Amino acid sequence: MQPWLNEAIIYEIYPVSFYDSNGDGIGDFNGITQKIPYLKDLGINTVWLNPFYKSPFRDGGYDVSDYYAVDPMFGTMEDCENMFKAFHEAGIRVIVDLVVGHTSDKHPWFLQSKKGKPHPKYKDWYIWTPSCFTSAPRAMSGMSKRNGNYLINYYAFQPALNYGYNKIEKGKEAWQWHYTDERLKPLRDEIKNIIRYWLGKGVDGFRVDLAQSLVKADPDQEGVKWFWNIVIGETKKSYPDCCFLAEWGDPIKAVECGFDLDYLCHATDGYNQIFRSEKGSNLGDYWERAEHSYFSKDGLGSFQGFLDYVNEFYQKTNGNGAFSLPSGYHDMIRIAHQKDTGVLKCIFAFLLTFKGIPQIYYGDEIGIRHNFQVNKDGGYVRTGARTPMQWDNTPHRGFTKAKRAYLPTERAKNRSVESQLADENSLLNTVKRLIKLHADYPQFAFDAGLKMLNSGYPLEYIRECGGEKIFVCINCTEREYTASKKVKEILLSENADVVGGGVRVKKGFVIAKI
Repeated sequence: MQPWLNEAIIYEIYPVSFYDSNGDGIGDFNGITQKIPYLKDLGINTVWLNPFYKSPFRDGGYDVSDYYAVDPMFGTMEDCENMFKAFHEAGIRVIVDLVVGHTSDKHPWFLQSKKGKPHPKYKDWYIWTPSCFTSAPRAMSGMSKRNGNYLINYYAFQPALNYGYNKIEKGKEAWQWHYTDERLKPLRDEIKNIIRYWLGKGVDGFRVDLAQSLVKADPDQEGVKWFWNIVIGETKKSYPDCCFLAEWGDPIKAVECGFDLDYLCHATDGYNQIFRSEKGSNLGDYWERAEHSYFSKDGLGSFQGFLDYVNEFYQKTNGNGAFSLPSGYHDMIRIAHQKDTGVLKCIFAFLLTFKGIPQIYYGDEIGIRHNFQVNKDGGYVRTGARTPMQWDNTPHRGFTKAKRAYLPTERAKNRSVESQLADENSLLNTVKRLIKLHADYPQFAFDAGLKMLNSGYPLEYIRECGGEKIFVCINCTEREYTASKKVKEILLSENADVVGGGVRVKKGFVIAKI
């Protein structure tokens, strides 16, 4: 794992929704650049940018039509490079999306591959059956002049790139090539070229979309492990500080495949149990999950499933990788759904003090709510997590001066940066204080020690580095609890009373030296 990740605080930006600098209703590179002072003041040191490559944008930019070009709606390549430069001048590293499991069906590679007489170079860069009458799971039929069906990864317009198979079906050897087949090397080399191209532009790393899905029929991820260890290993020979963040939801496997870290997500049950077990808060089983999150004021959830999972990770990886703990991201119901400000403050206290790399989704620091009424760019219910950042109390909450914004903002004036900066007790100012605490104390780095004291209510643990210990007690419930430890010096607290060194906490937290 890259050493700089130990102190990383990652902030995810969905470019189309962050800030519109030219008044067309769409976020852009220059808009992001103009808001770097806000990010610097917030205290984050790493950003993850969702796709900005040239794209029909039928799946929020995850349908790439040119890996070497930026989409004009975000600005020019010069604007993009200036943005990278401005981030670095502010001391902020940049991670960008790498979407190489599939392309758009408008990508020139695919247009050449689907011809009646395919281009020799691109003929096998996608997975084609030998005939349009050869059936295969997730194959599109009758969509091209080429006599064959092509496999897709997600939507119908996202043809899967061909990285081969692990388990080849009998009788299908002609088109299901083993992942080590030399005929697949040209595509693998092209992926390395794309990575080198953007590293040359100044990015510091990549978040890899659907990282585990590239090799087909690969139940134990043997093929994916082989692929990524080659690609990541060769990249780091030339760019040793480069970081690779997986979209996997299983950091143990991701680290085995050469990734520096993976983020916990809706595919990770333990993560869901602590944050998103309420009805309607999880995309995977939308409207059907009706349990209780641990971080809920009713205090009926369980932390144990999450704790068992991360303990297994600590044991199996032995410091050779990390996981990040996101407040949310572009594919998940907003963290503020069904939670009040008090609970959200407790969640951020956890994210910024527990043994994981904190990851903040833009707008979560001000408690933006999920919008269940919008659907754009193939997002469906996910679109509601991608609405614009809310900067002030002007129309469209300061996101744009256009008459119409790309997506709607909330009407609530208290959920804007302007309103919350003026309120010392706001969620935003609490998050800022927590981020500063995380940055000031090495006890909160990923490689610092963790000792759990209580995984029920209240949540209690100790972080330790260099013999110095910091005690964390978080109580997200309406019930009052007395912390198990007496404290010497309180570093930060919310709704906590201290009597003779003892601490009582109700819907709040205390972070203190002991």
